[in-house]
Amino acid sequence: MDIKRALRNVRDTGKVTVGFNMTLKKLNKKEVKLVIVSNNCPEGDLKKIRTFKVPIYSFKGTNVEFGSASGKPFSVSTMGIIDAGKSDILALKGEVV
Repeated sequence: MDIKRALRNVRDTGKVTVGFNMTLKKLNKKEVKLVIVSNNCPEGDLKKIRTFKVPIYSFKGTNVEFGSASGKPFSVSTMGIIDAGKSDILALKGEVV
């Protein structure tokens, strides 16, 4: 799977949260199906996300690269997938910790 294409597709056709605070709010409401984090996501943030027992996929790049791959003009450390839309992004192998 081309992760960059999947990220843009889910952003355009599905429903996502961008950023740790927005993702955390939706995790509390049990709306997030998958969390994607950059490889330099702060450990404290990752620890909080792990408490929700949702699949976590680690993007193979920094938050700047993750933002660019997501089509955002800023760095992104966390993205929550609420609805995949026409994307197959939920097929990514996550790790439940």
